[in-house]
Amino acid sequence: MSSESPRADVEARLQETAEAMSDRLSSLEEEISATGTSLRDWVAQNPWKSVGGMLAAGVTVGMLFGGGARRRARHSDLLDQYIEALRTEVDEAVAAGKTPGQALEEALRDQAPLVVYEQSGAGDSESGRSFLGEGVRFVLRTAFREVGRDLLLSLLDDADVSEAVGDGLSE
Repeated sequence: MSSESPRADVEARLQETAEAMSDRLSSLEEEISATGTSLRDWVAQNPWKSVGGMLAAGVTVGMLFGGGARRRARHSDLLDQYIEALRTEVDEAVAAGKTPGQALEEALRDQAPLVVYEQSGAGDSESGRSFLGEGVRFVLRTAFREVGRDLLLSLLDDADVSEAVGDGLSE
């Protein structure tokens, strides 16, 4: 009888632990699904804040991995004009009844991309690059950016967070 008592104790503790883990798992499932829904709702309710957050993240990444401060200072007026033109176009489209997301997407699609190219003289020792080398570098950079952009957009189009969260938690 004494051998049955410790076994029953262990089984009871295992059962209690299993129930506690099951309760915790179900509460985590609810929390994760609510977080995904609430984030999606927040973005839908605050499109301008979402766009601002994305722009801030882009500027931060650009400052960390982009060119130096000298290049930014040289082109800041041109960049300010470009951003102001985008802002004006988005404001006009929103006033015409479009959603901010649609207006921004159309403005970015319709605006010519901002490209700054400096032609250096043949005797310019600062760059040391040939015109052909610069051209190839420009084409490759543009191609990589477009491929990366298309890849990112296709990944975002294919992503279904609610389905991924639901599948991962039900297993």
